[in-house]
Amino acid sequence: MSALIFAGPSLRAVDRGAYPGLTFLPPARQGDLYAAACTRPDAIGLIDGYFDGVPAVLHKEILWALSQGIAVFGAASMGALRAAEMQGLGMVGVGRIFCDYRDGVLGDDDEVALIHGPAELDFPALSLPMVDLRATLARAVAQGVLDPAAADALAAAQKAVFYKRRNWPDLLAGLAPDRPELAAWLAQNQVDQKRADAQELLAAVAAHLDQPAAPAPAPRFRATAAWNAAPWRDTGHESDASGLQSAILDQLRLDPEAYRACRMQALLRHPAPGRGDALSDQAAILAELRGTHGLLRQADLIAWAKAQDLDAAGLQRLLTAEATIRDRARRLDARLGAAVLDRLRWDGRYPVLRAQALARLAAARDEPPRQTPPAPLLVDWFFRSRNLGIPADLSEFVAELGFSDLDRFLLLLAQAYALRDSRAP
Repeated sequence: MSALIFAGPSLRAVDRGAYPGLTFLPPARQGDLYAAACTRPDAIGLIDGYFDGVPAVLHKEILWALSQGIAVFGAASMGALRAAEMQGLGMVGVGRIFCDYRDGVLGDDDEVALIHGPAELDFPALSLPMVDLRATLARAVAQGVLDPAAADALAAAQKAVFYKRRNWPDLLAGLAPDRPELAAWLAQNQVDQKRADAQELLAAVAAHLDQPAAPAPAPRFRATAAWNAAPWRDTGHESDASGLQSAILDQLRLDPEAYRACRMQALLRHPAPGRGDALSDQAAILAELRGTHGLLRQADLIAWAKAQDLDAAGLQRLLTAEATIRDRARRLDARLGAAVLDRLRWDGRYPVLRAQALARLAAARDEPPRQTPPAPLLVDWFFRSRNLGIPADLSEFVAELGFSDLDRFLLLLAQAYALRDSRAP
């Protein structure tokens, strides 16, 4: 498993050296996180990012990474800002600074801003971020060096200074004539909160790689005009890295039972989820069981259970176990794609499905639009052609197969129907 970390002045060389399994990149600018996501790491950590005179990391590229099933962590600086803004969409925030932005304790971007030296010198900080000053003053209050009012006054005075001009030497020099004891204490007790939070992110990413948590469903991504026009997008790489592989997985999903079986093989290799996972709808699973085995009446269900040596408690246990497995598979679906494709390679089915997926994509791209049946007839064609009963809850069926929504499923059916029609004699 792999992770890419965007970090500059918030970390030191010794911090990076403590995590040889992580790949470190310079502070991110617009397009960098997208490019990193195109390489398909298991996780991305955003700590530092450019913003002054350089376009900053876009929320949209983070959303795109999340939609690809990549875990994205943020802390300390630009990462804390973006994580506070995107936590509801799946980005994971880490550390005190993130919490303060999330909770509204902090609001201004300049709280984490600083200027620094070049990478060759390990990004030395040349200014003082407000978050580090606030953490230092909080320590002074806790140790009785300052009272809260004096700490607030000192913070307010520095807040009024342009962020590029805030620095420890000027601050200490200003205090030394009248408050030499405070200046001496501050010189020896400076808190580097950004570094502490950045270190916490490294630990969180390493723990995730060691035992990934069950992810929330990947957010839906809509390509806007601005996204499509972004000059830093490598659409060829994007298509090769994700489009074709997603199309192959969709091709496998056209055979629901084969997809479930292949995904189950991939699931067996994945770490178990934590406790407290919500279960899939057991009523829908029971309805599927009835439909599969023709158990239309309650008496039929009871007779079937008896033939399986199951009493009422045993039948409930069977449904609960199936619900647990399906819920885990659904939660991990975005992370299981690579493992499912590997299983197809192992079984020898990958080349056939790849050719079918390419044919479907080519037909959808090159041929003039064909008349597609209304959605109900399209769904009926799909299930009848595969000798499957139409599920009572189509949305549940679609979600259980890993589709983000019903529209994506219907689009796939329309493509498959058009290709079938174009090959008819």
